[in-house]
Amino acid sequence: MRLTLITVIVFLFNTLYGQGDIPNGDFESWPPGNNNNPEFWDSPNSLTGGFPIFLFTVEQTTDSHTGQYAASLTTSTFLGQTIPGLLSLGTLIIDVVDPENTEFIGVPFSDRPAQLGGYYKYSSPGDDFGGIGILLSRYNEVTAQRDSIAFGLTVLMEEDEYTAFSFPLQYFSYQQPDSINIVILSSASPMIVSGSNLIIDDLFLDYEGTPVVDIGGDVSICPGESHTFDAGYEQGYTYTWINLETGEVLSNDNTLTVSEAGVFQVIVQNQQGLPGFDSAEVFMLDAPQIFGLTVEGSFCEDDPLVDFILDGSESGVQYTLWHNGAQASEAINGTGDALVFEGYDMPGEYFVLAEEAGLACHSETDELNVVFVPHPQVFEVTGGGTFSPGEAGVEVGLSGSETNVIYFLYRNTEELVTQKTGTGQPLSFGLQTEGLYTVEAVNATWHCSQAMEGEALVDTETSLAEMVAGSLNIYPNPFTDRFMIQSSLGDLSGKIRLVDSSGAVHLHDPFSMRSGEAWTSPDLSHLQPGIYIIQMVFDQGGSHAEILLLSR
Repeated sequence: MRLTLITVIVFLFNTLYGQGDIPNGDFESWPPGNNNNPEFWDSPNSLTGGFPIFLFTVEQTTDSHTGQYAASLTTSTFLGQTIPGLLSLGTLIIDVVDPENTEFIGVPFSDRPAQLGGYYKYSSPGDDFGGIGILLSRYNEVTAQRDSIAFGLTVLMEEDEYTAFSFPLQYFSYQQPDSINIVILSSASPMIVSGSNLIIDDLFLDYEGTPVVDIGGDVSICPGESHTFDAGYEQGYTYTWINLETGEVLSNDNTLTVSEAGVFQVIVQNQQGLPGFDSAEVFMLDAPQIFGLTVEGSFCEDDPLVDFILDGSESGVQYTLWHNGAQASEAINGTGDALVFEGYDMPGEYFVLAEEAGLACHSETDELNVVFVPHPQVFEVTGGGTFSPGEAGVEVGLSGSETNVIYFLYRNTEELVTQKTGTGQPLSFGLQTEGLYTVEAVNATWHCSQAMEGEALVDTETSLAEMVAGSLNIYPNPFTDRFMIQSSLGDLSGKIRLVDSSGAVHLHDPFSMRSGEAWTSPDLSHLQPGIYIIQMVFDQGGSHAEILLLSR
């Protein structure tokens, strides 16, 4: 059974199974019944030390560096086979038939040392030398094999007196190890020499040079909030943040901002690859449920009035409406149903805040930006006049228009004739027949309406002539408080307006009268004496205008 250091390293990488210092690293404990091995360590003594061989390649010695004992490893020859002294931390399961299947099972360990050191003596009758190697590993549940985390080795040359040694570990992974294995050989050269002896004592792990990482303790955040972990910054260091619950690598910056629950770890590696670790858990606190917020009402600039509707609520939760960062309503207790915040007339950003007694977190709806728009610009109704029988009518139009505004043409204030979309230019509604025409403008998006200025009266020359010919009798003229109208044509109905010389309307009422009966106006004694025009538009078709004089 001829094992070189390289073979041992291969064994280590393919087998192995913690925390703190090396168990019995000073070799002071040698319990009886342990095959002449130090406690926590193993060797081939279990195979070679019994009948009929009685060969111990590992023995206790009092030639110690400190304390009472040290470990002595001797390369020996038996039946033509040269066997190196071999000592392994943990358990050694030797396959005599196929030595390459020998298992080196370490001990639990979870630290990240920078170096392995100790003290030794070495002597050899030839050009042999000893060796020592260390492996940190971790069991991979996915592959069902052990992954190498860090590895290091050195050779031990001839020394008559105790000599200190140390060598660094090279890290291959940022994961945390779960096992450590140390293998010591009295012969590590390609041509091992029988009689080579290695005495070793006071093994230790050195942590100096390992990056010190502190990202703070566990934190609790509310839904919608985040927390930033900071691992500090060192030139030339590398940073790896992982989610320990999923194994996902999240970032390679020195900071990490998280907005979800989980366990997060940062691995900080120096230029030599030596890692420092720290982790923290983020807890997500409870908060009231978030509901949707909508708004409805009038959004017109001159008379705004809007209501905010929260589409749900929870019992035991209080809800307040906020406007531009300030509380705008009294708290409303949740009922399990929708809530309404009524009657607001200020533009700006609105949201609803939900708070529950005993909870550290609150919830906010999305913000709604409320904008009030002006009424459409006022333009003047144009056109109108009389037309002869047989003609199609008279054009009615508007002196101007706005884009995104719809203009509605009404006849006799009630009948919708047509509509046009504004172009930014004057509009024409086309030829119109008898009637009194008005225009109303409506904003296409916000539905804010505005009456346009003036009216257009369209009549036929024949009907007007008939009216003037005496079919209507308006009296008294002058009048002092009331006037009356009598028709000889039959039953009449329609709209009547009384307009002063400045164009102000003082009467705008419907009327109806039977043939031969008189229609009487309301009391107009409050009006100033002067000249007035009465305008009548008939449901039967046609219109009539006449001057009245008001006197005292």
